Amino acid sequence: MCITEDTFIEDERRIMASNVRNIFTPHTPINNEDLFKGRTSEVQQILSTLNTPGQHLLLYGDRGVGKSSLAIIASHKIVNIANKKLKIKRCSKTDSFISIMEEALEACGVDLTLISKTKTSGISIKGFGLENSNSYEGYLNKANSPSWVCEKIKDENILLLIDEFDSIKSQEDKHKIAELIKLLSDSHSVFKIFIVGIAESAEELTVGHPSVQRCLKEIKLSKMLQREILEIINAGGDKLHINFTRDAKFRIFRLSSGYPHFTHLICLKASEEAIINEKAVIDIDDVNNAIEKSISDCENSLRQAYDDVFKSSSTIKTYRKILYAIALCWDEFIRAENIRLIYNLIFDESITNQKLNQYLSKIVSNSNDKILRRLAKGVYRFSDPRMSSYIRLVQSDMYSEKEEMIYKQIKSN
Repeated sequence: MCITEDTFIEDERRIMASNVRNIFTPHTPINNEDLFKGRTSEVQQILSTLNTPGQHLLLYGDRGVGKSSLAIIASHKIVNIANKKLKIKRCSKTDSFISIMEEALEACGVDLTLISKTKTSGISIKGFGLENSNSYEGYLNKANSPSWVCEKIKDENILLLIDEFDSIKSQEDKHKIAELIKLLSDSHSVFKIFIVGIAESAEELTVGHPSVQRCLKEIKLSKMLQREILEIINAGGDKLHINFTRDAKFRIFRLSSGYPHFTHLICLKASEEAIINEKAVIDIDDVNNAIEKSISDCENSLRQAYDDVFKSSSTIKTYRKILYAIALCWDEFIRAENIRLIYNLIFDESITNQKLNQYLSKIVSNSNDKILRRLAKGVYRFSDPRMSSYIRLVQSDMYSEKEEMIYKQIKSN
């Protein structure tokens, strides 16, 4: 069917009027507490930590698990409870210790734009005469010192949220932030620092600073539970006055693999179509129809890594089966025996360990340059953990009711 410009404009008008893109938000963090669901225990840990004297916080985990959303919502709660001022710094690879602390310092009355200069007064004739010189030293050089910064900010009731901390390239700048946290803790400061970043371990973000561990609470954010994913779907559906059927909800949960990013993405695409067609119910067929649009909105890095598997391969069908079996391994650490077990259960055929290793050799490496990274013999991890959801989306034609049986079996072990 040919879609005219007028039809497209009318569809967009309906979508904009529904506010759906501010309800399901796969590309931006959630900043509306009414739409934030799940993570109850993590919110409680954050509030408890940041309200404890001498304690600061590091929230880390994989991309797409909802770290930024959690950090924003929890930070606003802290502001309300402790009457703090909130300063948010989202880092990029060009940021340094000074640029990270700049806005917080300005809130404390420190103007880093002042520069060093010399003012001369008096009378001079042909080089002779009386002259007075006054030097004014700016703060820019001093702001490189964690101890100097600590003295300037320690009495200010401010919460500094530093997001995307992993973007910082300089290990020295990361070390200075860690040192500042220790100094703030030692000085019984009311100034709090809340760090958020992508990492597999806290040491990646703190560069192993030994003395910061006692004053920096570390929280690793894992994938969401089934009930939490369902809460997201239900909350969004209620706001839009759209009902997701039971089968639709569980299909979205399976496709999401515990990542709220994909939950929001699939719900958004399915809801947009429902709004355009004036449907009050989204069923499993609607979810399946939304998959292609969801795939087109996924990051290029996922698409490229997936497509590279099938280049110059004459066994595409087998690779698709193996990738799908890997995607159904719920555990973060993927073991060869689990791949073989799921492969057999889904496709009713066995695969020998030798044959599996032959196929894995193309998609496994000791670094992050392939889909899987080898952790130990027969143990792997997705280089980008979101790949499990992407595989399920791209290969949704392989969906089987047997997945429910596999999921229950894995959860019972």
